[in-house]
Amino acid sequence: GIGLDGHVGSIYPNIPDVDSQRVVVPITGVDGMGKLSTKISLSLATMQAARMSVVACAGKSAKAPLGKAQAMVRALEAAETPMSFPASALRHSATWLIDADSAVLLGGTGR
Repeated sequence: GIGLDGHVGSIYPNIPDVDSQRVVVPITGVDGMGKLSTKISLSLATMQAARMSVVACAGKSAKAPLGKAQAMVRALEAAETPMSFPASALRHSATWLIDADSAVLLGGTGR
């Protein structure tokens, strides 16, 4: 999946682990409930090197009442860097499964 901020796995924008070449990276930060948590995530380099990576984006939620259409534009079409929007690192290497609501703003290039 992908977050509105472009995180994929637990690789969030503007953290040093965006550029990690390790297979997995430990991520420590404050979770949604304000508690310090540690988890592991595949690195972007690992996701890019995988034989197949799939990013799924569908549905609406309280955090994304309009779906993730703007995030899809940033991930697939905008001039983003992996540091500013990590999911953009996968635009050419992953298979993207996107529902109609999330695809509504895309340029229709058949991705």
